[in-house]
Amino acid sequence: ATARVKFIAAFIGLFIVGSVAVYQGTPHVRERVVNWLHPWTSHAVCCALTGQKTPRQECASYQLVQSLYSIGHGGYGGTGLGSGVFTTPQGHPLIPYLNTDFIYSAVAQEIGLIGASALLLIYMVFCLRGFRVALAANDGFSKLLAAGLTFGFALQTFVIVGGILRVIPLTGITLPFVSYGGSSVIANFLVVAGLMLVSHRANSERGAA
Repeated sequence: ATARVKFIAAFIGLFIVGSVAVYQGTPHVRERVVNWLHPWTSHAVCCALTGQKTPRQECASYQLVQSLYSIGHGGYGGTGLGSGVFTTPQGHPLIPYLNTDFIYSAVAQEIGLIGASALLLIYMVFCLRGFRVALAANDGFSKLLAAGLTFGFALQTFVIVGGILRVIPLTGITLPFVSYGGSSVIANFLVVAGLMLVSHRANSERGAA
């Protein structure tokens, strides 16, 4: 047990050191953190896309800021399915990559805080069921497989939703079963298939015993 604690402590220490090193040595990562902490600026900053000085919310953090406005526009009950406002009067998208990276913003605007929270509750129930499958498995490999699949699913959901809600720095990944993208949907169904396989095997062995 002592050795395991040391391994965990060493992993956490290396993770912190690595995170600081990446932040200091990678301008792209540092820019994401700055956009996360200070998405709005009252003064002009240099925009890497145009080379001109402009408020950050009009350049580097434009997507994040528009996403937050979209969520706020939905209120508690939402604007209604298909009634969200995602383009300017000229037809330009307010939030680029809305159907992939920022789909949760569209969901929150159209079905509101209540519906968006219900979606997160569904994800939570799925993850709890996945960990229950891991606990019910009869062998170590099946336990690790089910726990790993569930943790990966939960982490993916947390990273994209947390980024959109400004809980953590934003990273563009898909929201499971909601974002557009064939490969992402297939990968998520493989996760479900793996959990069902482990659950079926555990139930079969329990019934045979």
